[in-house]
Amino acid sequence: MASGGSGRTDTIDDQAAAWFARMQGPDRDAAQLAFERWRAADPSHRAAYAEAERQWQITAGLAGTEMGRSRQLPERSPPFWQLPAARPGFALAAIVLALLAGFWLLRAPTRGPSPTLVAADDPQASRVGEIRTFKLADGTTVTLDTDSAIDVRFSAGARVVRLTRGRARFDVFHDASRPFRVEAAGRTVTARGTLFDVGFEPEGVRVTLFRGAVDVRGLAPAGGVAPVTRLAPGECFTDVPARPRVAKASIGAQQWVSGMLDFDAVPLGDVLQQTNRYSALKIQLGDPALASLRVTGAFRPVPVEQLAASLAAAFSLRVERSSQGDFVLKR
Repeated sequence: MASGGSGRTDTIDDQAAAWFARMQGPDRDAAQLAFERWRAADPSHRAAYAEAERQWQITAGLAGTEMGRSRQLPERSPPFWQLPAARPGFALAAIVLALLAGFWLLRAPTRGPSPTLVAADDPQASRVGEIRTFKLADGTTVTLDTDSAIDVRFSAGARVVRLTRGRARFDVFHDASRPFRVEAAGRTVTARGTLFDVGFEPEGVRVTLFRGAVDVRGLAPAGGVAPVTRLAPGECFTDVPARPRVAKASIGAQQWVSGMLDFDAVPLGDVLQQTNRYSALKIQLGDPALASLRVTGAFRPVPVEQLAASLAAAFSLRVERSSQGDFVLKR
């Protein structure tokens, strides 16, 4: 039976919950290789595991919220991996129940605080390690990734936002009389009632569309007209110099707003280039050859020491500290 309309099955979701429980337990090192093979076997496995991890992390914090207290959730138990090894069945049952509780609570009506309303012409920025959400004067919701910034310029006939660094998500309030445009390094993304990301990547400006439609106008050649590319939901545009391309967005492209980054066979060097943006302390490679190792999975970039430990375990590396306090991965 299909689960949630995502193409996954209940069996895969059950497997993901079981693997998540096991990978937090005392035998995680022995199970690491088998787990990586299972997760890499099919994109639906990666998606199911990332969802299990996300739901557990969200559920873990619900008991302390007003909504959690009002629903009289039981107090949080000690982490299941601290339970006696003779009771693995109870540990698995605990995490499955927590995941189910998380789905129920997240779907229940909530009255959480609305995003902060900011003035139309104020520049907005996020700090290193911060993911910040706020609402513009027109009703558009913006989420800034770590160390990101925008300038906002609204007028009677247009709404213009300029991304100056980092990455941002825009949930655009529809206003047919005033087009909504995002500018980044000379490129322009025009949208109306739409949900999309714009960000600076090492290879160029990237636009990922989740809902609606956007037109991406690139740089104009000398004496020519700038080309325009229209995206459909689920597509990703990367304005690589001289060869812009459109591809299918990755499975985990939407996760960063919740603090998760998803990678599918991405070189370790590129992974660290993204994750290091979230912390003053960095993860470095003790051997340049390690940069070509391929990373698959969903990770939280902070706390950085936990990420370093996870990457080290995945590739049988060790972690050392540099004189500046950074984490160095070595063979």
